[in-house]
Amino acid sequence: MTPATLRESYLAWIRHSSALLLLPLALTAAVQWASRAPWWREGPPPSGSVRYLFLSVAVAALVVGRNVRTRDTAARPLAASTLRSVSWQMLTYALAPVVIGAALAFMTRELLDFYSLLLVTLVGLALLFPRFDQWAEWSTCPDEGDA
Repeated sequence: MTPATLRESYLAWIRHSSALLLLPLALTAAVQWASRAPWWREGPPPSGSVRYLFLSVAVAALVVGRNVRTRDTAARPLAASTLRSVSWQMLTYALAPVVIGAALAFMTRELLDFYSLLLVTLVGLALLFPRFDQWAEWSTCPDEGDA
C-alpha cells in the first residue's frame, strides 16, 4: 500500500467515524436533561453491587481494547480493510464506558457515575484512538520499519 493510498484510506475512515465521536456529547446532554426531571429525584436508591459491576466492566473495556489491538496488529503488514476493522474495534472499546455510564446513571440516578465513566472514555480515546502514524506502522512489515 502506498503512503498516498494509506492516507486517503485513513482520512476516509476519520470522516466516517467522526459522527460517532459526538456520542459522549449526546449522552451528556441526555443525562443532564433527565437529571432535571422530577422523576430523577424520586428514583430508587443506588445499588452497590450492580454499580461496581458496571464500573468494572467499563474500565475493563479499555484493558480489553489494548489487548485486542496488540493481538490484531501483531501480524503485519495489515491490509486497508483490516486497518479499518481494527480502528472500528478500538473506537468501540474507547466509547463503551460512556454508554455504560449513561445506563448506570439512569439506573442509579447518580451523576457522578456518568461523569467518572465519561472521564474514563476520554482517557480511552487518548489511548485507543488510532492515529495515522499507527496505521503507517501497522501497514508495513516489522523489518521494513527498521531499514
